[in-house]
Amino acid sequence: MKIPGHFSVQLNNGVLLWATTIYALRKGGLEERIAALGLFISSYLTWIVIRPFATRYSNLEIPVVSVDATLAVILLWLALRSDKFWPLWLVAMQILATLAHFAPWVPHIIPWGYGSAVAIWGYPMLIVLFVIIRRASHDQHLG
Repeated sequence: MKIPGHFSVQLNNGVLLWATTIYALRKGGLEERIAALGLFISSYLTWIVIRPFATRYSNLEIPVVSVDATLAVILLWLALRSDKFWPLWLVAMQILATLAHFAPWVPHIIPWGYGSAVAIWGYPMLIVLFVIIRRASHDQHLG
């Protein structure tokens, strides 16, 4: 299975992941740092536990589900203890990514569709976190 542009997608995700994590560690509060580190660590854990590319997403990826479910629990914990609204957005997107792992149970689903349904949520999560940090940093300068 060859995914067109696969390398550029990984590169873009890596740049966004590193940029958001570094930005969170430098400018974010405790909640932003926890969320960023959770996303960062889970991203690299996924690459450690995922199957080889030739068989990737051909069946339920149980180790990846475990990583994604753990991140969902961490983000849920963060959302429940936070007085801010944005952690709810992250946990909702992560739960959708986790639920997408059940795509192989849908008849005739192709591995590319399963993999895309799981991976697509990483981009909006990182973008939301980056924007939240930017806004909080900007608000601190104003007030």
